Amino acid sequence: MSASRVLLAGATGAIGQEVLRLLHAKNHFIRTLSRSKQNAAKVQSLASEVVLADATDASTIGDAMANIDVVISCLGANVSLSMRERRSFRAVDVVANSNLLDAAKRAGVKRFVYLSAHGGPGWDHTRYMRAHIEMEERIRSSGLSFSFVQPTGVFTALVDLIAMARMGMGSVAGDGRAKTNPIHPIDVAEILADLVDEGPEAVDAGGPETMTREDIMRVAFDVVGKTPRVFHVPPFVFRMSSAMMRLLHPRLSDMLEFVAFVTTTDAVAAVRGKRTLRPFFEEIAKKAAG
Repeated sequence: MSASRVLLAGATGAIGQEVLRLLHAKNHFIRTLSRSKQNAAKVQSLASEVVLADATDASTIGDAMANIDVVISCLGANVSLSMRERRSFRAVDVVANSNLLDAAKRAGVKRFVYLSAHGGPGWDHTRYMRAHIEMEERIRSSGLSFSFVQPTGVFTALVDLIAMARMGMGSVAGDGRAKTNPIHPIDVAEILADLVDEGPEAVDAGGPETMTREDIMRVAFDVVGKTPRVFHVPPFVFRMSSAMMRLLHPRLSDMLEFVAFVTTTDAVAAVRGKRTLRPFFEEIAKKAAG
């Protein structure tokens, strides 16, 4: 397999950093996009080139796609409930990735690999999933070769549970019995890095452990050495909060709407990952403790 020229977007995120490391190890040429010099400094040791650009602003992308074979986009709005960014998921995910897609088409790029999300029938009523579905449809109709990676919850989206457990109480929506098989960011990155040249149009990806939402919360308590105190919050509370925040904080509104749905709905994907949750939580807890 010959080396390819890759434009990697989202290289400073948890998954993007791992994709960068893997592509570098395979001797691919890697051009990354960074919104600031501070972010650029995080990737310059592994990236072949770093371009200062904000993908949500098409005018900044410029010639970033020149002589590129494939785009791998790990761009996506932060899913942490502690986020400060107020823009909706669509305003970031669809706008940024559409700008990349349009620039790729103009430059003659042949392939687009997109980090999407696991979903199922009926999931499109949430704004979070609609953003991913809309972007997938745009890529499908672009004429480019493409692959989507659709992970269940990535471990990094669960780190807020460690903070909850440290405070001695945690919450889950509904009865906590909905099942999922979350996946390690490194496992997701390995899938993405293997799709540089070719691959299936869609890769549904979950981890090796299927757990209930309450199981996951209890792992967090166990890791920090606290007695589990789990409160069950009626889903309508999240939905009401989402409606109240719609104008004030669109991102938080989107996230609360999605949490109310996804944490009360089974979300189990094909097992693609091999790394388990507890060691990841232990590492996060150790770092937090200093």
